[in-house]
Amino acid sequence: MARYPLGQPVRVSATIRDLSGVLADPSTLTLTLARPDGTQQAYPAPAHDSTGQYHQDLPATDLTQTGHYAWAWTATGSAPGVVAGTFDVFDPFEVTVLSLADGKDMLNIPQATVTYDAEIAGWIASIQTSLERYTGGPVITRPVTERAEATAGYTALCLRQRPVVAVTSVTPDTGAALSLGDLKIDVNAGVIRRALNLPFYAAGPWFTVVYTAGWGTAVPAAFNAFARIVLDHMWATQRGPASLPMGSEETVAVPGFGFAIPHRAAELLNGSLNGIPFVTEAYV
Repeated sequence: MARYPLGQPVRVSATIRDLSGVLADPSTLTLTLARPDGTQQAYPAPAHDSTGQYHQDLPATDLTQTGHYAWAWTATGSAPGVVAGTFDVFDPFEVTVLSLADGKDMLNIPQATVTYDAEIAGWIASIQTSLERYTGGPVITRPVTERAEATAGYTALCLRQRPVVAVTSVTPDTGAALSLGDLKIDVNAGVIRRALNLPFYAAGPWFTVVYTAGWGTAVPAAFNAFARIVLDHMWATQRGPASLPMGSEETVAVPGFGFAIPHRAAELLNGSLNGIPFVTEAYV
């Protein structure tokens, strides 16, 4: 799926054919855009490039929300039908494990060539979400707010993101925020406990926890290298069966990863995770 930075106009093209598959001009053709908040906007006068070929340029002023956009061309007359698609708009300042420029360098694509930019950006986003799922938390330390249930006899709050850097507040569904003075945090497991294993006495088992989690203020070098290798590996699958051999990389799946993660990338990542010194418990 195509991804575009906030503030960039987007061109949406359409190829219209009749029921026999021949390029044809419909009587009317309208592009409808659905924004992330559910609002819609229609464009009833797209540019006509040639028989059956149209495009509509969406100005940046119509794409002011980050998130998922859907569009649909609706044709009537001699070539009726609907053509639909989607794209994402993202914050250009969001943290990314690999920049578009670095990705193009890895693939030996000139920076001036923009044909594949949206596709490469999509791959990078997929690689980052997969990496964060494997490592257990954000690539860059960021604030997190989530609801956690007190378990193990009300003695533990299990968080979803790791490593946990610091806890800002713990607030029960009813009542005031708890004191943080006696909290003990297993930063690797993302588990909060009280000193002496005392329970979290509060009205109800649910708490809102505000904390920070992640791997630091800069993308670890091994994470960047991991993303480069995986991007190159996935990009190579588009060369087809007639391509020349590109090296001796084994295609045997790495346990816990599958085909998408080659051995050399997994080794870099495992080495990085094993080499980061973890503090098993921290006090807030």
